Amino acid sequence: MSKSLLFQMDNCVKNNKNRHLLTFISLLIARDVFEEVKLGFYVVGHTHEDIDGCFGYLSKNLKEENNYILVDLMRAFMISHENPFILQLIPKIPDFKSWVLGCLKDGPKTLVGHTDMHLFRFFVDSSCWLMM
Repeated sequence: MSKSLLFQMDNCVKNNKNRHLLTFISLLIARDVFEEVKLGFYVVGHTHEDIDGCFGYLSKNLKEENNYILVDLMRAFMISHENPFILQLIPKIPDFKSWVLGCLKDGPKTLVGHTDMHLFRFFVDSSCWLMM
């Protein structure tokens, strides 16, 4: 088991900062995949990360080449960056949102206050309670 993990993400409530992602990270702790997870969200106006640069190179490549099928697009992405890497296609993604739907609270007992935070720490305390 790895001791800790750090995620840095865009501060987007709809896509990133929502109860489904927070539930998934809680599950990583509860299942002893990690002892601690820190989930950070960039503040407005943050500087861009390496992945943004990769998409910039890809955008330039796509203007120069036609890519009609997924294999061509993947190849273009791999060769467009100065430090090549290999992409892996994930053919099926489980529907985590539907899987945990019955476990999440709705209405007045739902998660509140998470949209204002920029850093979360998930861990198990000395009383064996999962904390966020």
